[in-house]
Amino acid sequence: MDAESVIQLLMDIMYEAALPRRDYNQWPSTSWGHVEVIHYAMSFLVSVAYTCDIAQPILCSNPNFGKWLQRLTLEAPEPPVRQEACQGLYKLCLGHRADGYTGYAYLIPVLANLLSCLDDANKIKSIRKMSHEEKEPTGPGCRDYFWLLRHLVDGISKEDAENSWEQECGLLDLNVLAGRTADHITNRPYLEKHNNTTEDDGLIGFLKLATAVMKHSPPFKSSHKGREFLIDIFKCLFALPSQKTRYLPKCKSQNARTAAYDLLIELAKGNFDNYALLHEMVMQQHHKDSHLSYSWDSWPHDEERAKCGYVGLTNLGATCYMATCMQHLYMIPEARKSVLEAKCSGDDRYEGTLMELKKMFTYLLESERKAYNPFSFCKVYTMDHQPLNTGEQKDMTEFFTDLITKLEEMGSDLKRLVKTLFGGVITNNVVSLDCPHVSRTKEEFYTVRCQVSDMKNLYESLDEVTVKDMLEGDNMYTCSKCQRKVRAEKRACFKYLPSILCFNTMRYTFNMVTMMKEKVNTHFSFPLRLDMSPYMEKNLIRRERLQADECEMSEDENDIDDVGQRMTSEQKEDSYEYELIGVTVHTGTADGGHYYSFIRDRLSRNEVGQDQWYLFNDAEVKPFDQAQLAAECFGGEMTSKTYDSVTDKFMDFSFEKTNSAYMLFYERMSADRVADVSKDSVADLSADGSRADSADDDDSHKFKIDLSPDLAEWIWQDNMQFLQDKNIFEHTYFSFLWQMCSFLPTTLPRNDPEQKVTLMAAKLSATFILETLIHAKEKPTMLQWIELATKLFNTDSRCCEWFLDAMADDDWWPQQILIKCPIAAIRQMFQRLVIHVINQLKPIHHKWYRHPLSDSDEDDPDVERSVIGNKSCVTRFMKKMLVIMEQDCRPNCKYLQEYFTLLLEFARMGDSECTFLLRVNAISTMVSFFMAHKQQDSYLLQFDRSGSDSKIDLSEDEEREIDEIIGLTDEKYSPQTLDKMINLIALLVEKSRTTTKFLRLSDKDSHALIGGKSLPFLYHQIKDNINLRQTCNLIFSLSRYNERLAISVIQMVCGAVIRLGNESQSFFKLLSMLVEFPAGPPGMPPFLNYILQKFWEVIDYCPQLCLEWLSTQVVRNKMALTWTLQNMDAWVEPFLIAFSNVRVRNAAAMLLVSLVPNSSFRASFRTNRNILSPHKEPVMLSEDALGVLHEVYTHLLKLLAKARSYVDAPTHGTLKLVLYFAVLNYCLISRTEKQMFSRYFNDLWALFQPKLSEPPIAVHHNKQAMLVFWHQVCLDCPDNVKLIVSNTNVTKNIAFNYILADHDDQEVVVINRTMLPAYYGILRMCCQQSRAFTRQLAQHQNIRWAFKNITPHPSQYTVAVDELFRMMQLMVTSYPDSTEEELKAITNFRRSTMQLYLQELDARAMWQALTMALKILLMDNHDDRIFALHHGGLPALHEAFNTLHMMHHEATACHVTDEIILVLTLVTQILTTARKCIAEKKTVDVKLHLTSWKERCEFARKLLTLLNSYSPPDIRQATFECLREMVLTFQTECMQTIVPVLVQAHSVFQENNLPITTGPYFPKTGQKGLMQKSNIRSPRPQFQMFLHSNQLESSKGVDPVYDAALHDFYDPYHHFVDLLFRVAVNQQNVTEAVVTLSAMVAYEGVPLHMPYFAKLWYEIYHTEHVDRRCVTMLCSSSSFIDYVDAVLVDERKSLNNQHIYQFFCTYFPKVYQQVLNDQGQSLINNLVNSVEANRISLENTVSEKELDQVWLTINGDLRAMQIMFSVQPPKQLPASLMEGLKHYQQFGQSLQRQQHAQQQADEADAASKDEKTGTAEAKTEAVTTELEAQEEQQAEDNDKEKPLQSEKTPVKRRRLSSRGDTEETPVPAASTSKKAAAPKPEKPGPRCKRNISSIDEAEDQQPSCSKDCGQLSSGPQCTKAPPSLSDNDDGPTASSEVPEVAHSPKTAPPLVKEKQLPVDMVVKNVDVIFRLMNK
Repeated sequence: MDAESVIQLLMDIMYEAALPRRDYNQWPSTSWGHVEVIHYAMSFLVSVAYTCDIAQPILCSNPNFGKWLQRLTLEAPEPPVRQEACQGLYKLCLGHRADGYTGYAYLIPVLANLLSCLDDANKIKSIRKMSHEEKEPTGPGCRDYFWLLRHLVDGISKEDAENSWEQECGLLDLNVLAGRTADHITNRPYLEKHNNTTEDDGLIGFLKLATAVMKHSPPFKSSHKGREFLIDIFKCLFALPSQKTRYLPKCKSQNARTAAYDLLIELAKGNFDNYALLHEMVMQQHHKDSHLSYSWDSWPHDEERAKCGYVGLTNLGATCYMATCMQHLYMIPEARKSVLEAKCSGDDRYEGTLMELKKMFTYLLESERKAYNPFSFCKVYTMDHQPLNTGEQKDMTEFFTDLITKLEEMGSDLKRLVKTLFGGVITNNVVSLDCPHVSRTKEEFYTVRCQVSDMKNLYESLDEVTVKDMLEGDNMYTCSKCQRKVRAEKRACFKYLPSILCFNTMRYTFNMVTMMKEKVNTHFSFPLRLDMSPYMEKNLIRRERLQADECEMSEDENDIDDVGQRMTSEQKEDSYEYELIGVTVHTGTADGGHYYSFIRDRLSRNEVGQDQWYLFNDAEVKPFDQAQLAAECFGGEMTSKTYDSVTDKFMDFSFEKTNSAYMLFYERMSADRVADVSKDSVADLSADGSRADSADDDDSHKFKIDLSPDLAEWIWQDNMQFLQDKNIFEHTYFSFLWQMCSFLPTTLPRNDPEQKVTLMAAKLSATFILETLIHAKEKPTMLQWIELATKLFNTDSRCCEWFLDAMADDDWWPQQILIKCPIAAIRQMFQRLVIHVINQLKPIHHKWYRHPLSDSDEDDPDVERSVIGNKSCVTRFMKKMLVIMEQDCRPNCKYLQEYFTLLLEFARMGDSECTFLLRVNAISTMVSFFMAHKQQDSYLLQFDRSGSDSKIDLSEDEEREIDEIIGLTDEKYSPQTLDKMINLIALLVEKSRTTTKFLRLSDKDSHALIGGKSLPFLYHQIKDNINLRQTCNLIFSLSRYNERLAISVIQMVCGAVIRLGNESQSFFKLLSMLVEFPAGPPGMPPFLNYILQKFWEVIDYCPQLCLEWLSTQVVRNKMALTWTLQNMDAWVEPFLIAFSNVRVRNAAAMLLVSLVPNSSFRASFRTNRNILSPHKEPVMLSEDALGVLHEVYTHLLKLLAKARSYVDAPTHGTLKLVLYFAVLNYCLISRTEKQMFSRYFNDLWALFQPKLSEPPIAVHHNKQAMLVFWHQVCLDCPDNVKLIVSNTNVTKNIAFNYILADHDDQEVVVINRTMLPAYYGILRMCCQQSRAFTRQLAQHQNIRWAFKNITPHPSQYTVAVDELFRMMQLMVTSYPDSTEEELKAITNFRRSTMQLYLQELDARAMWQALTMALKILLMDNHDDRIFALHHGGLPALHEAFNTLHMMHHEATACHVTDEIILVLTLVTQILTTARKCIAEKKTVDVKLHLTSWKERCEFARKLLTLLNSYSPPDIRQATFECLREMVLTFQTECMQTIVPVLVQAHSVFQENNLPITTGPYFPKTGQKGLMQKSNIRSPRPQFQMFLHSNQLESSKGVDPVYDAALHDFYDPYHHFVDLLFRVAVNQQNVTEAVVTLSAMVAYEGVPLHMPYFAKLWYEIYHTEHVDRRCVTMLCSSSSFIDYVDAVLVDERKSLNNQHIYQFFCTYFPKVYQQVLNDQGQSLINNLVNSVEANRISLENTVSEKELDQVWLTINGDLRAMQIMFSVQPPKQLPASLMEGLKHYQQFGQSLQRQQHAQQQADEADAASKDEKTGTAEAKTEAVTTELEAQEEQQAEDNDKEKPLQSEKTPVKRRRLSSRGDTEETPVPAASTSKKAAAPKPEKPGPRCKRNISSIDEAEDQQPSCSKDCGQLSSGPQCTKAPPSLSDNDDGPTASSEVPEVAHSPKTAPPLVKEKQLPVDMVVKNVDVIFRLMNK
């Protein structure tokens, strides 16, 4: 391979691929064809270079090598091409092979040739927009060129780098390159723009290249030019712009600044002089004088101008209306220019407003900040003669009109501007139709009001404005010229239009109905271009009519017309085309909301040459898409997707928008503009957008603004400060300083004996941290900076000395951080840093702390305080800290905690520090600070901004600081921040104690602490509650060995208590601390003695706090306890009873309880919410505690006699004895205390009667408390009750007690709720002990009043009502030894009380009282129930039931189950008693009272609605019992009412054939018991005793527990339906509805194997007197056919029940054709399948229980076959069926043999056992069993011989006689079915002793009639039926009471007579089937 030709070819290929073209701007940004050529060609070239040894000289010596490199790296127009070329060259020079060979030989030649193009690269202005950072613009670029240069320079070896400036003939000189690079950077033009919008790739490349060069440390770096270059780079970063030098600084983009920072680091790296120079410049930036005071949490980048170039306005609370208006005005170029260049006319009224408006517009124009704060504007602008309230919302249109009106008055130029821009003229015209005259009035307008309501768009609203009204008829117009009535047209027209047409959409209306202001949110659209010509006057009114009126205009109208003509003349030609330039949107309601705007910028275009829209929302300004105007501004409705959980779908949800346009701004379009827009609509813009650019240039020049020097200076001073802060507060700068402080010092020479570098780094780091970093909002590296500063301070003590010296000389940092910083973490950091520095210096400086004092002359008074400690920077700093306190740091008191913590930590360092602080009078300094702080609270009055005459000119920062200070004056100071101050004072005082045990304080300190009258310092700090613990320690230190001072302290505290009263809580806290340690250190005075001596002097002034304090002390101090007990006579009565303040009495009560030394006893009294309630748990007291309790209790009982003096309500009120009796009540912890009361009973009675009982005071708290105590003292203490009943005076008057039953007065209700239970409880206990008192009380009128007025309100007086009913129970109770007189009295009481409740109470509302009373009064008394019936008991109970019924279904939170059951039980009892009376004919009018109950049918209907699975079982049971009594009592009415309802319900259910929704009480498998209460109620009252087969969770026999639950649920209903039919039969009123109901219920009960239906109809069939038509009705019923089908198809197992089997044997022959014709073959197939399945089950079943179930199933199938074959024998059975039957027979016989063998074995065992025991009873039982077994076997043999009943065999039918007994008569054979005879049911066989022992016990759970009379009855017992209540029939009926059918036990009990086993029945039935087949 010819290397030279290959290399040349590759160079040519790449040269051509990178060929620049003139039209490169039109190329796509990614031409991957050229890129791929360069990529592969360069890769090939690199491969050749690394494999061919001669490639390097061939390539580098090529004469076109330099041009080739320039073409590839600079001139190639495609950025990807340049990137591939530079990456290839990088691999060529700095790559390496696997064997370590590198291309370093190419580096120097390539680099040298590339550097030859450096000047050309400098000429390329490669500017990239930041929005397209990743995409470099097409054309020549230097970005990749400099990237390659930087890496190649980095790759130069150290040796070659040094040789480059040492050898003059080298290809490369890095020192020269450094100079050239510096010159290029310095001389490069300013190409980058502010706000990071553009980047200069050339500048960034030169900076990074210079950084790479400086890494090799060329001589240029250490030269003078190098230092100048460092200064230039620093200026490139931090030079501040001005109005004339807006282009500064040179490095504006983030990448450029990062590169410049890296270059500065490299220039200072390893060079001390450069580092010192850079350090000096950086330190100047962080000096406090170089900037304004930073705010806390400052981050200027969040506050910089928006990217779009516009500035917002800060919302000061509710100033959005003002911000929106100002932005609209500013965005109008004419208004902006006129306002900024306006000069005030000299009118002082608006001079301030105009100046502030100009400042605002200047800020919006020139500011670099995000938003302007209009606070100063709001202060000077007045509206309605008031300054703008920044918290009050105003209407934007009103403010806009007010503003431009004021602008008119600010000068002629502004007036002309307002008239031209906003002023229009509208005319109101009346054109006469009967004369030539026109009446016209003109008026100016600034805004046009547009109706929105009922309007679709702006055009319709304008039509409404200019609508024509006809004046005719009675409304004719009187022409002023003709003086006559004429017809006329009236309309408004626009005469002149302004340049800016403003519309106000009337979105607010007043609703005359609600009398409230409302917002109209309907859809209202407006166009982008608006044609106003149709609304102009000249187009609406004929010209000749207008000309006739021109000469008659008034002077004012002429002026208006002149203005209009001037406005028109300023337009080039008449144009009525307007385009939308702005929209103000209001979002919210009519009462409040928010304004924001969309405004079009007419001076700048977007990328496609169109005007750009912007959103102005307070401080936020951002571009806006014009296409979204309709959605944002038109209003109307919007639709959103909402998930609907019911339908499981997302539904469209529409609601009104609250945001809609409120003001519209349209600008008149000139003729040129109209033409341009028309052209733009059909023609595209030019490719380069030159037309748009030229238009922008013309407009910008036209509206160029020359700011006044004052405004320009003001705004640019703010901009410079902001930009300086922005340069400093950024993470890149923070990283730069981190390298300066941590990295650069490590690179500098280490042979610096003075260690200047460390000191310089410490200065810079500390200055940066404290001056800048702590103020930053974002400071994630704060911890690292503190660690660095700490490390530097640890390295050199001079750093620590500089730090403290700097703060000792200038207190700026302590003031700003410790005093004014609101951030506690910053203050803590600074305090800890200072303490750390002091600790570092302590080993060196502690000996100078007291200089010039020495240990010998420590007390020298001649040494001035100012010279002490001046030799040490530590003590000088601490003295400066004390000076700060003296200079007044009170405004920032709430931030002083860390300040005093610093002083305290310094004092804790050791004795030297404390001694120094004592010597400089630190104590007096702090005391003076505190006392001055207390004496002056009004020092900030000069900053009160409420005065209007203040002329202080303050900056924003100053105003903000004053705002903070003024805010502090409200809270004055924060005492908690002074805790450390008290700590420090206490520590210093104790440290001053000498070995002589006395304090050695200076006179100044001593006077400051304890000088003055009443110890003012101690007084104020105690009053302010400042660290009372340390205050107590301070008092301890001052008072040790100084009893006089201790007495003075106690006197001061007592004086403060007397002076402050209830505000002296802190003084009592201090007293508690003073007596906390009785045995304190030596010299401690006895504070408790001093306090108790003064106690009685203080208690009269502040009794509550004194008693509360004493309550705490008696618990802790035995001396206080003894002293208090001894002085009870002095304080108990005055403060517990006599004192008028309830809090004082409460404190006295608490003190009494606290005297008992038991913590639980005290705590229970504190936590007891009701002080009158007794102890909930027994209280165990020690003997000492019990003795104290009895002493207190006895003292209180003795006061009962004196308490009579305080019960006079007019004098003492009704509250004074409450706490007295509460404590008495609380002392009753056992029976002992109750017995102690006996001797004081008369005092209590004297207190109650008559002073408490008789006065008519409804709310008597004293009586309430006394009765509660009396009740408690009698409870469980019969002796005290005996005192009552044995005293005739008491028994005579105790019932006289005034009680007000005002149930609407809540206060009365509350007092009665506690008092009445106690009062009635006392009476009830007396009744229990004395029957005579009971009789006496029962006749008292007050008791009857209580029954009438109290018991009807159990919800308000629950316990009282319970006591009254318990008392009633005692009053109706009779005893065996009761006399006739007593019994008569009881009866009279019962009757009168019953009559009271039945006649006086409203049963609908007072149902609870009625039912409870009747429950007690009725009891089991027959006569009382009849009495209740006679007095309307049933209607009353019915009304109560109606209320409970409603509550049960509607109030789901109310559980009235027990109440409903009680009502139903009472009704049932009354009906039962009434039936018996009718049957016995004891009372004649019983029937009359029963029939007078008109609502009985409605009552029955409502009872049916309780029969559902939502009602608890108890309710259903009570309902069924009540329904049965209703049916038996009101037979005809109930049958006519209930049967149709049930038939309709079952019909609907069976027609739907769907399972119903069941309630919580429906049986479920696995359910453990029934829930007691459930909040799940029926959605409506409904009957729901239906059963669908799909509702069952398992078949019958699978789960016995589930089967029992289903039986319990449905059996009562089936029993009730059975009763209904039997009643109908006995009434001889069997209708089709009754038959249908019976069949439908039976059909639903098929899965349950209910036998009622089968047994009933079997009896009917065999009863003589029953009408035979009912049998015909049954057989023709479709429900009956369904029942038969269901049994034979699905539930053949039910045929094991004897009643069902007998029924089928009887009735199946009557309907078999209907069944078998439809289901015959399917039944056979079903049976065949069942036989196969059962055959398999027999073989696989193991357990006996499961085997019994299989046999039962088989037997059911066999019985079904037997029934079917008996009426229609098959010609031939299927073979599988025959095989199955034979298998059954064989398997059964085998099992019988096994069982027989087992039975014989059991009998042998039993016989053996009998012989052993020798008992005759066992032998007799065995013989009896054997005889019975033989009889049963004989019966079975007879059955086998006659399996089927012959058709001619006579049967007996039962007939009901008139007396109710039965007679049996033979029935002729002809009466039976002639088609086929049903098989005779088998007799019961022997019984197997297993769980399910026999067929009968497994299925037949209905016991037979015990009398075996065969009577048609409704239950197991036969009773006489009651007479009917029918009006036409007084004879008896055949219905009877039906007891509940007992549930079958899970395990059958042993019986003497056993039944057949299932296997025996199966074998027998198989034989029967075979005989039927053979027959």
